[in-house]
Amino acid sequence: MGGESTLEITEAIQSEPFALECNVEYFANVMQELRGSLHRFEEYTFVFTRSVDELPAKFDQLPNLVVLVMGDEWARVPVYAERVHAVFKAPGQHMKLATHYGWWRFNLMTSVQYLRQQLKRFPRYHRDRMQNIFAIPYGYYRLPKRTDVTPINDRSLDASFTGSIDHKKVLGGLVKTAKVLSRERMVEVVQNWKSGKPYNIDVKLSSYFPKAKDKPEHDDYPQVLMDTKICLSPRGTHLETYRLCEGMYYGCVVIAEEQPDHWFANNSPAIIIKDWNNLPDLLDRLLENPEQLKKIQQASLDYWDSTLSPAPVAAYISKTLSKLTPKLAANESDVQSLESLHKAG
Repeated sequence: MGGESTLEITEAIQSEPFALECNVEYFANVMQELRGSLHRFEEYTFVFTRSVDELPAKFDQLPNLVVLVMGDEWARVPVYAERVHAVFKAPGQHMKLATHYGWWRFNLMTSVQYLRQQLKRFPRYHRDRMQNIFAIPYGYYRLPKRTDVTPINDRSLDASFTGSIDHKKVLGGLVKTAKVLSRERMVEVVQNWKSGKPYNIDVKLSSYFPKAKDKPEHDDYPQVLMDTKICLSPRGTHLETYRLCEGMYYGCVVIAEEQPDHWFANNSPAIIIKDWNNLPDLLDRLLENPEQLKKIQQASLDYWDSTLSPAPVAAYISKTLSKLTPKLAANESDVQSLESLHKAG
């Protein structure tokens, strides 16, 4: 999509291997903003895909082709990266090694997963040198538009988590991934903490992500999030999750694990936790301090507006592409000069 075809994204049809895992409305808004800010927008072609191995044939090899890759949790380098103008990825390009204090089993699995990710990248490592791959945030996944934001101290749910714990089975379930270990620990800690507490906690477990959207709990998810004070956002296969962006969008206080060092994470008001065993004390302190909750809610909303919403994401893409274009033009000029010298010789 590009130029006058911008609105076609709202009519996207999912088909393998190019089916999207993104909120179509969110990125339609990104493209609308980009259309107004990117110089000579009509000269670019924008393609959204999940595939890092191939592009739809009718788009491949087009000049000024910009690819937005959605849902590659293994942070691989697209094999077509060297053939396109730029690649923007959600989640980003690098999988950070983030461990938990004193939890050897989790740290071992995280290290194994990180090694697997590096091995998946190895045959394509040279393409990293192209410097045309950039990170963008997830946005939100099929959520209703935010209207009025309920003040945080008027919300009925003190903390919530809706998500999957099960995952693809490894060795018949004998080996658990970092995602499963982290989420199991978090849920266990929350269940033990809320016993005898006056708080209203909502924890719903769903199937793993590709199937979760078909479950009843997914239908309730937006309303739950809009009525939640503290959104618990454990890691998935990748450290980045939709939940963090969605929590900010609806004005929650977000507690998350360590995040990658991307441009949009630098000023995040998310509270980073290095050990889920510390969660009870953190929850008690936050829930006993309404003014602190109110302050963080405003910071979350401000962060969404300034960094994660379609306008700043489009501004980042526009600025990035504007920096790339002169460099490419200079290269083309150099080639033409060399060709002229060759003909003259």
